[in-house]
Amino acid sequence: MARRFLYLYIPDFSFDWRRRDAAGNTVAVADDARPAVLTRRLVGTETVAAVNQAAALQGIAVGRPLADARAMIPDLSVTEADPAADRKQLERLAAWCQRYTPMVAVDSTAAPFAGDGGSAGLTLDITGCVHLFRRQGAADLATEEQALGRDCLAALNRLGFSARLAVADAPLAARAVARFSAPLLTLVPEGRLRLALGALPVAALGLSPATVEALDRVGLRRIAQLLDQPRAPLASRFGVGLIEALDRALGERATALDMKLPEEPFQERIAFAEPIALREDLEGAARQTLGALCRRLEREQAGARRVRLRFFRVDGEVLQVSAGTSRACREADTLFRLLVQHFDKLDPGFGIDMMLAEMLEGDRAEGVQAALGSTEMRDRDAVTDLGDRLANRLGVDAVHRLQPVESHLPERAEKRSAGRPGRKALTWTNVRPPAPERAARPVRLMRRPEPVEATALLPDHPPARFRWRGADYRVAHAAGPERLAPEWWRDGSDDASMSTRDYFRVEDGDGRRFWLYRDGLAERGEAPSWFLHGIFS
Repeated sequence: MARRFLYLYIPDFSFDWRRRDAAGNTVAVADDARPAVLTRRLVGTETVAAVNQAAALQGIAVGRPLADARAMIPDLSVTEADPAADRKQLERLAAWCQRYTPMVAVDSTAAPFAGDGGSAGLTLDITGCVHLFRRQGAADLATEEQALGRDCLAALNRLGFSARLAVADAPLAARAVARFSAPLLTLVPEGRLRLALGALPVAALGLSPATVEALDRVGLRRIAQLLDQPRAPLASRFGVGLIEALDRALGERATALDMKLPEEPFQERIAFAEPIALREDLEGAARQTLGALCRRLEREQAGARRVRLRFFRVDGEVLQVSAGTSRACREADTLFRLLVQHFDKLDPGFGIDMMLAEMLEGDRAEGVQAALGSTEMRDRDAVTDLGDRLANRLGVDAVHRLQPVESHLPERAEKRSAGRPGRKALTWTNVRPPAPERAARPVRLMRRPEPVEATALLPDHPPARFRWRGADYRVAHAAGPERLAPEWWRDGSDDASMSTRDYFRVEDGDGRRFWLYRDGLAERGEAPSWFLHGIFS
């Protein structure tokens, strides 16, 4: 089957969509018969960026200063151009066109992105789709394509767009015919591209203005004249781009199209021959649908961060339970354990005849090769899953998570945040490779360092004894120091008043271990003071 392409050309796209708001009401910047322009500012001068057909008929051209345009048409309607809004509206229209085919591409070479002045275009690959518009008694391709084109034109008119359509064997040929032919709908029969393109101007090939002007100077103004010329002299004089454009228009060279494929939702459903209501039946069906969903997630290297189970009762009521995860998850058992906690509140009524499992939020989850014999990844996932189960059972505000902060000061190196499922955990990039002094830090710190009275043999020695909360401790063993300087580069912090710290790990005669630090260095003339910052278990 030969491929067939439909090109949808909307000359006044930037003006047509502005006549409608989200509810479809008219909010026109200009009436159809009133000249209107879109403007943009270039080097301090406001110039015309797009014109509607009424303004073009009165001589307003793209690039003309706005002052000149207003001198020609005093009641000219003027609106500032917004290419981003045009692009967004065109993508919405591309999504709308997927009712005819899933293969729709935005013509990025056309305005409003290329400065051509308010027009826009879409390319639809309708190969194998036209039979859906077959009318009773009609079986030939031309009739089906005509039915599709007329349906599309009528629907676009209802949306407020004035469009021209063309169908051909090659996308560039369809584009050329739609943009440079007068009929609203043109069908180019299969294998008749040369005849259809021959009468069009050379600009229909999408050539640069310089190339079109050069061709015009030697009298080559129609595509038919180019088709009669030998290729080698054309390429040497006007560049190989001209030959490539001819080949693409004739379908002899492929044209790259950025198709906007519809996203298929991550959903799996199961329908029951008889309604079910027992708890074990619901759990079995949930395992089955979640298993199918996770197999698809694995194929597409994705993971769910929020899932939902929907139960369709025979009386029309729809029940649902949902759960979130802190990591991209595609293990059916893990998702089932999170969801089954909420099954107690399900009321199956007279029975459930369909169940739907769907992913509401997801993330990339590519496979990771674990080290042989290592349980690090499994242990990490187990802790994450435990947090998810607690959050789903007790509430998201009942579980907190420690998040890393870029700081080497112990009291700033982490902060507490809500352990809400579905939120990504930050990577602990500030954790240095295991070192004896780093690994020996206490897991839990004091809320604030508490002052202690300490005695050392020499100013830079660890304490020999200290007094904390009214009790005396004699140090039997000590290790350190680990020196930490203030973070002077932080804006708005009180680090300017901080001193350098020397941390010591000390142990008394009864085996109790403490984390002390000396604030200030005696060799700098500072008066050191001692604080207890943590206790080892």
